[in-house]
Amino acid sequence: MISGNLTPLLHKSKQLAAPAAQPRTRRWHHLLLLLAAAGTLATAACTKSTSDIGVGLPDANVDTGAYLIDTITVKSSTVLRDSVVTSTSDNLMVGRTYDPLLGTLTARSYFRLGVISGLRIDPSFQYDSLVLVMKPTTYRYGDTTKTQALVEVHKLIDPISATKYSFASSKLTNLRYDPKNVNRGGSPPRGLARRTATLRIPLDKSFGQDILAKAQAGRLTTQDDFDAYLPGLVLTPADGDNATILGLSAKAADAAMTLYYHDPANPTVVLNNTFPLSTGARHFFQVDAVRNGSVGYLPTTSLQAVPSAPTGEQTYIEGVLGLQTKLEFPYLTNIQQFGNNLTITSATLTALVPSATLTSYVPAPPSLVINTSSVDNRPVETYLPEVKYLSAISATTGINQGSYSWSVESYVQAVLNRTRPNNGLLVTSLAPDLPSRVVLGSQRSAQNKLQLRLYFIRIQ
Repeated sequence: MISGNLTPLLHKSKQLAAPAAQPRTRRWHHLLLLLAAAGTLATAACTKSTSDIGVGLPDANVDTGAYLIDTITVKSSTVLRDSVVTSTSDNLMVGRTYDPLLGTLTARSYFRLGVISGLRIDPSFQYDSLVLVMKPTTYRYGDTTKTQALVEVHKLIDPISATKYSFASSKLTNLRYDPKNVNRGGSPPRGLARRTATLRIPLDKSFGQDILAKAQAGRLTTQDDFDAYLPGLVLTPADGDNATILGLSAKAADAAMTLYYHDPANPTVVLNNTFPLSTGARHFFQVDAVRNGSVGYLPTTSLQAVPSAPTGEQTYIEGVLGLQTKLEFPYLTNIQQFGNNLTITSATLTALVPSATLTSYVPAPPSLVINTSSVDNRPVETYLPEVKYLSAISATTGINQGSYSWSVESYVQAVLNRTRPNNGLLVTSLAPDLPSRVVLGSQRSAQNKLQLRLYFIRIQ
């Protein structure tokens, strides 16, 4: 269908009219095209109101024969796909922060520790200390200027599966752990997340003495022995803490729990045994969101799609929470009213990022992956492997604004050729194992407009 009326079309005929010096065949070409479009418009006006139509009248360039449409309807919605796997990631996360757009985010990490085969410690040796060392990455989400209780350590009760994936959502992977922490003195260390190069966490004395006693008794000589005694550890934020989510490395060589002890006959020599995360080789993390207020409109069940209107004419993309944006073009084939033999020469989608959604407390917007979609909002195949975030002066707002732009030329052409179903595109984060988010404006947004600009030519 085509929106508009006959008057603008006749006005545009001045642009389409051929100069007197042009060959007769070219004059007839433009005249036939004009008559065909006018006839189609008259028919469309009898069947649909302009509010039901998603295609505007194209501008014509008489020099190139290309036509522009920039009013094609683009429906956008936020989709939830909650089955985000984190057991294959090299990242761990711990902490809690409040995001006004997503709610309160809480991150926990689970990992198994490796043991040296044949571990035995002389029964005469005496305990000194037990320390967990974690290596933070550069990832931070939240207010890093706040002093916070950095992390609590808990004993894992249920083992981490060696054959099944573990997921970011606690609804899909729910392992039990001891609610009582094993931090020394029951108190987690305090500090600034932005100044934490190495996280060194002293652990409870009785916990360390018990490990030493079992190693001296020869009960921790294999990985199976150690797993039966301690399936793993869990890192959680302290109760009431609400500052920063801290990224940690699961593969760092010096990320480990270390037991320190000494020989009473030679007390100045420090002895130790290390239980590394890397040789434990099983780990995952979870991030859960508690939403309230306006963010309560976001989808809550897997594959559910929420239109952009209830969320303030914007949609969300966030990796580890599984939030994606679906883009649909319900009236795309209506442009064939200008002829069946149309060749798409350019089709570009531009999505603006509302400046108010970007703060120093939120990680930089991620690159995006564009996928084709099924009817029920599942990704079918990768359409574009990466679309980078750009920042430049907006022609609409006159301020520096972030955006994404990518070509959908082959998608549009395939839909017109009936070789691809018009089920739309799913836009996801290139970093699905990080809680990095970005917000996109919708087509109805006044200042952050989502737009498809489509150029085509008609082949006679």
